[in-house]
Amino acid sequence: MPAACYALAAAMKPKDKGHHMFLDAKTCYTALLARDARFDGRFFVGVASTGIYCRPICRARIPKEENCSFYASAAAAEASGFRPCLRCRPELAPGLAPVDAESRLARLAAQGMEADGLSDLTITGLANSLSITDRHLRRVFAGEYGVSPIAWLQTRRLLTAKQLLTDTSLPVIQVAMDAGFGSVRRLNALFRTHYHLSPADFRKTRGTGHDPASPITLSWPTDRLSRGKPS
Repeated sequence: MPAACYALAAAMKPKDKGHHMFLDAKTCYTALLARDARFDGRFFVGVASTGIYCRPICRARIPKEENCSFYASAAAAEASGFRPCLRCRPELAPGLAPVDAESRLARLAAQGMEADGLSDLTITGLANSLSITDRHLRRVFAGEYGVSPIAWLQTRRLLTAKQLLTDTSLPVIQVAMDAGFGSVRRLNALFRTHYHLSPADFRKTRGTGHDPASPITLSWPTDRLSRGKPS
């Protein structure tokens, strides 16, 4: 990464005076001149001559340095009296666009389910913890992962059980508990539906399709046998 990138990252760290965010103007202006997409969403530039604030990738003519002030957020720029640019649309900057917000919600829900396994929390409870409705949670989750939260969690549980069955000698009942199924009956039912094997049968094969306890039959090629016979 160029030195300017490191300088900008350092300049964007909170400093004194109530932890307001101060940006290094020289570094920000260098990124603005390059219209460097890596800094899109990292800062916004307010232009005194127009009263408008822009993203650093804006295709409008680059303003003079003395007319520029830099802000760590769109809110800070608007609080200083600047209006959003209609050309680069600051609301679409990374982290601000609605699709980014929905992706964050879906990822937060996935993290919550991974941490808790929904052992003590329902989908409705998970949605409430994110301050959204369960319907909205299902919609954004399907948009991000292509499945419902329950289907996603079920797959995670099955894959965890598969790993435990393959890599450990834990009893099946313990595998069911550790994977979040709550009962061996539930694990058996889903395992048969998805993998067409019971957990016990899957463990025997170890995922190879062969039971290591079963006998192995060796055969000698018939053409070699025939060549080995005396004439």
